[in-house]
Amino acid sequence: MAFSLSLRTVQRLFARFELRGEGGIAPDYPRCGRRQPGRVPAELVERLCQARREHPRWGSEMIRLELEGRPGASPGARTIRRHLARAGLRPAPAGRPPSPRPRLPRAERPHQGWQVDASEGLRLRDQQRVCWLRVVDECSGAFLRTLAFPSPRREHVDRHQIQGGLRQTFSRWGLPQRLRVDNGYPWGSSGDLPPETALWLIGLGIDVAWIDPACPQQNGVVERAQQTGQDWFEPQTCGGPAELQRRADELDRRQRERYPYRGGRSRWQVYPALAHSGRRYSCRRERSLWDVSRAWEAVARCAVKRQVDCNGSVSVYHRHRYVGKPHVGRQVYVSLDPTGPTWVIADEAGRQLRTHPADELAAERIRGLSVGCRRGEQRQG
Repeated sequence: MAFSLSLRTVQRLFARFELRGEGGIAPDYPRCGRRQPGRVPAELVERLCQARREHPRWGSEMIRLELEGRPGASPGARTIRRHLARAGLRPAPAGRPPSPRPRLPRAERPHQGWQVDASEGLRLRDQQRVCWLRVVDECSGAFLRTLAFPSPRREHVDRHQIQGGLRQTFSRWGLPQRLRVDNGYPWGSSGDLPPETALWLIGLGIDVAWIDPACPQQNGVVERAQQTGQDWFEPQTCGGPAELQRRADELDRRQRERYPYRGGRSRWQVYPALAHSGRRYSCRRERSLWDVSRAWEAVARCAVKRQVDCNGSVSVYHRHRYVGKPHVGRQVYVSLDPTGPTWVIADEAGRQLRTHPADELAAERIRGLSVGCRRGEQRQG
């Protein structure tokens, strides 16, 4: 034949010409894998672009989930990214790179460990500054709870408010085996005696693991969640802490139950055990669950150094404990004998100098977060 083509090929070309004209003769491989223009309605493309303009730090998956409940078809995340790129709308900022492996091994199942961290100085629409406390499951990375407070710094938040928020979280998810925290308020100790909030958690049977100072990568799961939360929750558009709390509750649920995590499935689908830890908790049953001996054992593992002041005393949980005038200016060690419980004060050679009843470590005082001496209380032991 003149064109070195088989009879079958010539027949197909004639059929394509009759069906599609001259354009039908050209091969289709340049268009292979490409969607034909016009498949996504123009009004839907405009909604995609408007969603990116309103939420510039949302990725394509979050935009897809936002439009999913609205009338009309919802395109896939890749289609959304393509149309946003054509519209010249820059992509959302990339997530943080993987953090170095923490000192403690990461939890291997849901609720084996939670990570908790605070973010401060968040600016709202009316320029008010707030802070929040975030609780994230260490194994799955699921956002369990965000607690928003109308204070710029967490040190200004009453410890009982934080305790109340944690009680609500425990009531919903059950008690975790471990809580990984930093060295800040309200549980940070920086190597000193465990604070009252930590003792309350320990009494519930929760192991409290403190990361090393200035090593946030050891709390990497919740640290990454903090940046994601600021991108998604957009606190700068909220009219007050209540609105921020409502938005956080909604988007935390979306991240757990709908956001694609692995193979297109959400964390809720990949980890069925995420529904509850199995260690039930209720405020009414806390007294029966709580064991003061756990708190005493945690304090007994610490021996802290103190310098005797000019009055012959040392400070233990912000209360003065008398050692004696002859020891003014000397270094002593304070430890707890949990059988009493009793404070034991010894010199650097290990000789016992004085003992005091550890009455501030009574069960009711720990559960009420009143271990440390506050202004207006009697400080002399």
